[in-house]
Amino acid sequence: MAKKILWFSRHTPMAFQIPILQNVFGEDIVLEQKVGNDSYINAEKLVQFMKENHFDEIVMVAPFSVIAKVIELGIKPIKANTIEIKDAKDATFSFSGRHYKFIKFVRVMRLELVTEDL
Repeated sequence: MAKKILWFSRHTPMAFQIPILQNVFGEDIVLEQKVGNDSYINAEKLVQFMKENHFDEIVMVAPFSVIAKVIELGIKPIKANTIEIKDAKDATFSFSGRHYKFIKFVRVMRLELVTEDL
């Protein structure tokens, strides 16, 4: 049975990312994009949307506070690990004049914010 994956980002998946997801979850995946500025940026609504529409996984590009709440609600999202680089010729993609290299997809198990007094 196909894995149903929600792509939660304002950017569409890059062509090279789909085969990577297929390698992890099997050739038969269903990938559906929902844009991050839609009305369900709220984590509770996002998790409800996933459950109502029977999504197995979610790839998220969202604020850490939203990702943390999604994790608290029982979903372990996937995110793309990237690094910013200086040289455009080595970049996997560029956005707003900045250049990035895709490293891999990872599952976010928990987020922790550690602070100290100033």
